[in-house]
Amino acid sequence: MESEQICVSDDERETVNALAYAEGERDSAKSVNNAVSTAEEEPADVGSKNADDRAATAATEVSDEAAEKKTSILKSYFAKVKATLNKFKSPKFSAAYVAKMAVLTAISFLLYYLGRFVKLPFMFPSFFDMQISELPALLAGFSLGPVSGCLVIVFKCLLKLPLSSTLYVGELTDMLLGVMFVLPASLIYRLRRDKESSKSGIKHALIGLAVGSVLLTGAAMLVNVYISVPFYVQLFFHGDFDGIVGMLGALYKGITKETFYTYYLLLGVLPFNLLRCIIVSALTFLLYKRLSAILHWEGTSLQKKNAVPSIVGTHTVHSVEETYKLADSLASELDGGEIILLEGDLGAGKTTFTKGLAKSLGILEEVTSPTFSLLNVYESGRLKLNHIDLYRVENEEELAELGIADSIDGESVTVIEWNKLTGLKGKIYTVKISLGEDENSRIFEIGLEA
Repeated sequence: MESEQICVSDDERETVNALAYAEGERDSAKSVNNAVSTAEEEPADVGSKNADDRAATAATEVSDEAAEKKTSILKSYFAKVKATLNKFKSPKFSAAYVAKMAVLTAISFLLYYLGRFVKLPFMFPSFFDMQISELPALLAGFSLGPVSGCLVIVFKCLLKLPLSSTLYVGELTDMLLGVMFVLPASLIYRLRRDKESSKSGIKHALIGLAVGSVLLTGAAMLVNVYISVPFYVQLFFHGDFDGIVGMLGALYKGITKETFYTYYLLLGVLPFNLLRCIIVSALTFLLYKRLSAILHWEGTSLQKKNAVPSIVGTHTVHSVEETYKLADSLASELDGGEIILLEGDLGAGKTTFTKGLAKSLGILEEVTSPTFSLLNVYESGRLKLNHIDLYRVENEEELAELGIADSIDGESVTVIEWNKLTGLKGKIYTVKISLGEDENSRIFEIGLEA
């Protein structure tokens, strides 16, 4: 009777190794107990020294294993922390980054300056400017990172300082309120995006915008009570509070010095800032995807390349290092939105090739096979990487229920093993992997469907 070959996935192999490791710890502990028991049974005048040595050696081995395990856990923890922090840092100061920041800052400044001409005097005080200058800052925060979004706010306010009519107080308070809006919105969007569906990215974008709107509105009420109103009363009304009360009397009937803040905050500051934030959030939501290619531009041509990449063809590799080198050549062709379909038998090297691709994209997390999770998402590199394994999925109906296809978007690179999705669109690379002449060699046939 012929023996049947059993194929074990990477995740199953890790589970077995973990169990073996735990069993090894128990065996080590047992060896310590056996050594101690042997030491107790041996005559004191003959074998006590040897027994003590054996017990001490076994105890040292157990201690070394525990230390190695703790070190491994710490390394894994710090790698996760580093990957998380990497989400928030801005891109390197490349020419493309500087160009995008300059354009977004210029647009933000123009919207900030022109906002002084947009008033709603029939609803709000005439000195309220309906400006939406946080829009470019939010686009920068979502695409380039929270720090970049805040920098756009700071730069546009600094540019406005020479044109200030409020001795810089208005610009400085606007800077504070802008950061209160943009920072939490972009942080929540980049940190809290679920790793299973792009729909959750939309959900967290909405949550971030809502939180930012609430924080800006609350901060605006406090700033008006303790900074803006007292300052403007001194600057424009020479300290006479009745002057600003009279100014708002036509808009808010029955307003008095005693009820000023009730009318001003609840009927003015609160609804005005909520309305402004809703407009800015809606525009951000509508424009972000449409401008994604420009916002994520890295200095290469935005036009599709007509030339066939040199990576297309047949390649033979003889080691893991050469596999990584081949994956690096493919990574250099990726700008975001590409789909890579991996084909090959179990053990052919699909996950190894994906690890090389992730390394070339600058991904810091450890790449593992998504055999059981179906989808792993890595966001610490220059492009987000979706790694999908559909081996365990029976049919397309099951795929629709799981929502796996929702993770495929124009900003990330998607690698699919055992593909069962139909109707895929965009730039699709097919990578067929087969065994070579010896156990270490592999043949890669790479095609492109554009």
